[in-house]
Formats: sequence, structure tokens, C-alpha cells
Amino acid sequence: MSLSLPGPAGSRLFFEPSSTVPIVHLSLSLRTGGATDPAGREGLARLTTRMLRMGTRRLSAEAVEDRIDALGAHLGVSTGLSYTHVAGTVVARNVEPFFALVSELLREPAFRTRDVKQLKRETAAALEAVQDDDGALVGRCFRASALVDHPYGRPVSGSRTSIRRLDRSAIREHHDRGWVGSNVVVGLSGPLTEEEAKSLVDRHLGWLPRGKRPVVTVQAPRFVPGRRLIIVDKPDRSQTQVLIGTLGSHARDPDHVAVCVANTAFGGLFTSRLTTEVRSKRGWSYGASSGFGQQPKRDLWTMRTAPADRDAKACIALQLDLLQELIDAPLKHRELRAAKDYLIKSLPFEEDTAGKRLDHAIDAVLFELPKGYRESFPRNVKRVTRDSAHDAVRKRLSSKDQLIVVVATASKLQRSLSELPGLSDVRVIPFNRV
Repeated sequence: MSLSLPGPAGSRLFFEPSSTVPIVHLSLSLRTGGATDPAGREGLARLTTRMLRMGTRRLSAEAVEDRIDALGAHLGVSTGLSYTHVAGTVVARNVEPFFALVSELLREPAFRTRDVKQLKRETAAALEAVQDDDGALVGRCFRASALVDHPYGRPVSGSRTSIRRLDRSAIREHHDRGWVGSNVVVGLSGPLTEEEAKSLVDRHLGWLPRGKRPVVTVQAPRFVPGRRLIIVDKPDRSQTQVLIGTLGSHARDPDHVAVCVANTAFGGLFTSRLTTEVRSKRGWSYGASSGFGQQPKRDLWTMRTAPADRDAKACIALQLDLLQELIDAPLKHRELRAAKDYLIKSLPFEEDTAGKRLDHAIDAVLFELPKGYRESFPRNVKRVTRDSAHDAVRKRLSSKDQLIVVVATASKLQRSLSELPGLSDVRVIPFNRV
């Protein structure tokens, strides 16, 4: 387990010592992300984070990249609904100047007007590119349509309209509000002592101001009732992208591990029920899987397939039937054994490096997991029975409130897909309106 230490100004530090290789992993995370973007300004958190790579008051973007290369380092930034990550790796002998550079990027970002304009153009181009990616398109539409008017339904990357509304002052204000000690989680792993790690953080993050972290109250999501179908209309499609789902579970739920075991048996393995029926037996989709999203509040459960348009109706109908069977009857004994065996035996591969162990400790904070969740996971998996898994599925996965999103050519499929059982609403959305 990673050491948990106090950091400057109320921040938290997790440290994972490792002398296996002379590499240090450094991460600085915020406990806020796209879900805290103001309504109408979606994409603000992501744009602000990307601006950090554009240099400081003293360093241009090119100078920053040159320094990173000279140090034998890598630095990346990312933004999710509930987090912001600035993370990198560096050879151990250069950890001091690398940490100093990262600290300067966070402490004194330039936020030059020309750089803001450039990143806004790049973001707009990336949003256009999503329209060419059917897999990304179905995911974006599904989340927005499943969690209407909820922060978890907002696109982290924003929209063309929201990006146009962002300016330098909004970006600077967002940065200053976010980078306060109580909102920061620091991670360090590598060939360091506890004292060295603590000293590094104190030296390079001593500038963090104290203050309350920016919290937007996020209520538990509510799923729109009924079984709804949305066709994202895109011309000349011979293959579809399909997402079907409902509200999922959260690690704080007392039956969460049980429903995770059930999901693994259903759609989490290459030999799972969903994959066997859709891919192996019928050859309708190369990929067929299911899983839970993870946020501080309950997120979505989805199953994904990509059948040819001629097989789309039959494939979707089969998936709905398989889900109903999962809700109606317990897993088979062999399915339960296989799922539990996989979950327990795969754990070592998720914790075989210091960096992975460090990430787990940080995720526990960012996603508000219960104390000791990972440590107790194998023991809790072993306790799952057919009955407890079945009870959890019936409680957490709805057979009535479901959303089906299909990227397809509507003129080919609207009539047949509208015949799917139990639909309460059918809508067609042009792909360039998603």
C-alpha cells in the first residue's frame, strides 16, 4: 500500500518506493474536472489543463518541450469528468529539475492570448474529427442522452458553441480556483526515500495557496425512465456502433463487488455470455463487452457492439434478451467460478509496478472509493455467491429504464429498429448535431 503523507497547504501526498528501475513517476492531480465546468462553458477544465503545456512567463512552449527532452522525461496532461492529471516520468537523477519545471508550469502559466486562440482552434478541429469516429460519436451521444442535465452528461471536451465562449480570463480564473492545496493530490514513486519524497514536494509545491477546493454539488444521477432508442443518422454506413445501457453501481454500494462479478461473467471476459452469444455463435460483432463507468457518484453501465447494419436489429434484440435473462435468473455455476477466478488472478497484473500501485491510491481519492476497497477486493470476490450476485444485478441494473444509441444510416434502419420491443421513444439525430 502506498504511503499517505500530508503535503503543503492541505494537499495529499502518496509515495510508493521502488528501486527496480531508476525511474521516478510524478503525478499531480486535481479532484475536479469537466463536471465542474459551468453550464454553457463545457470544455473549460480541459482547455485550461492543455494550456499548461504552452509555457510560462519565462518559457515558450518550444522551450518547455526542449527541457523535457533534455531531462529524459515525459509529461502528459489529461482531464476527465472528476479529475485533472498532470503526470510524467523522468530518470531518477533528473527528478529535481523535472519537478522544478512542472512546478513552474503550474505556478506561472503564461496563458498567452495567441496560445488560447490556437488551442481553441485545435479543440474545434478535434470536435469535428469526432464526427468521423463512429465509436466516439456513439459514446458522446449516449452519455449526454442518458444523463440529461447532469454534470456527468456533459462532454469534457465541450462543444463548438461552448469553446467559442471561453477566453483567457475564464481560463486563468479556473486555474487559480483549482490549484489550491486542498484540491491537489500528489503522487511520487521510484528510488526515493520517504524523506526525499516529502522534501521534494515541500520544496516545489510550497507555493500552493490554502483555500477551499472548488466543489460543485453533484447529485446522484437519475436515468430517464423508459426504454428509448436514438439513431445517430450518418450517411453511407454499412456497419453500426451500438451502446445499450442503464444506470450502474458505485464502489460504496454494499453489493458493488457482487454486481462486478456478475458483469464479468456477462460481458467482461472473452468467454463471457455476451461475447459467446454475439461473437462466437453468431459472428454479428467482433467486439461485445459490458462494464461500469467510475465517478464519485453512481455512473453508467453499458454494453457495446458493432454489428453490420443487416444484423443490427437482431443483435440489439439479443442483447436486450441476454440482459433480461441476467436479471431474471442467477449465473450458472461455471460462469460464477470463471468470473471470480479471473478477477482474483488478474489483480497481481494490476499492481505489478510502483506506478500502478500509486495510481490506485490516487484513484481511491479522486473517485471517493471506500477505505480499503482494493485491499479487501479479493476477499469480497471470494464471498460472492450465485444468490448475492443475482440480488445485486436485480437491484442495480434496470430492465425498464434503458437507452439504446445506434450510429447508422437512419433510412436503412429506422423502420426495423423501431420494432424493437418495449420502446417508449424513438428519435433520429443528425450526426453533426451530437
